[in-house]
Amino acid sequence: MPTFRVTVRLGAIALAAAVILGPGAAAAGTSPAIPAIPAKGILPPQHPARDVSPSPNFFAARSCQGGGDSATCNAIIVRAITHARAVLEKIGGMSFSLAAYEKLTPIEQLFATANIERVERGLPPVAVLTRSLDRVAQLGAIANDDPPLSKVPHTLPGGGHWVSLGGNWAGGFENALGSDYGWMYLDRDSAWGHRDNILGRYVTAASCGGARHEIAMGAGHVIPKNKRPYSDSETELFAGICGPTPTDVVITWPRVKTLLHIK
Repeated sequence: MPTFRVTVRLGAIALAAAVILGPGAAAAGTSPAIPAIPAKGILPPQHPARDVSPSPNFFAARSCQGGGDSATCNAIIVRAITHARAVLEKIGGMSFSLAAYEKLTPIEQLFATANIERVERGLPPVAVLTRSLDRVAQLGAIANDDPPLSKVPHTLPGGGHWVSLGGNWAGGFENALGSDYGWMYLDRDSAWGHRDNILGRYVTAASCGGARHEIAMGAGHVIPKNKRPYSDSETELFAGICGPTPTDVVITWPRVKTLLHIK
């Protein structure tokens, strides 16, 4: 199967991405499928013209030091994302309840941020966060590397099977929102591979022979005890699924929308 991997390391921060496509799969960002609502911003295969350094600079903020996950740190990163979106894509900032977001677990936050990036650009959401994909994603977070895609079971709990996979890793970006910033707005040196994974299509009715299809996700999160080599390690794992929705659900997108007061 075709594979793609790119890694960039920048001092105390680093990113990595990987993709596996099964026969007939919809490549991340390259499917001809039409979004259900009008698309906004820059969508794959197009990419931003340049990186945008975070403004305000959350890397320098005291509240974001050492794997910061405080309300103050999150608010700073949301402002930086708003600035990057305005510079690159002329779209507004993320719209959700930050207070409610902070009550989610780190892996639920990764699921939420990925979906907010998707739906605010008119793409279908990732349907569910699952335990089986979380376990694989966590292996990558522990190893400071991409989720090991070869360990994803082809048949998932519930009987569905994957036709495409994409994985992201980030180290030293402080928390889920910080990692999202790196993957989405500081990714030029990685040929925008992380951004393509987050905004990928992964699966279509055609690639599933007309059967039910959707995207599922796993996520991983580690803060090393000695904070080395990175103060945090986060992973995302995306799977284009044919067949029934996986049954080992951690949380669904409709539930997250309700919790975060997303319309």
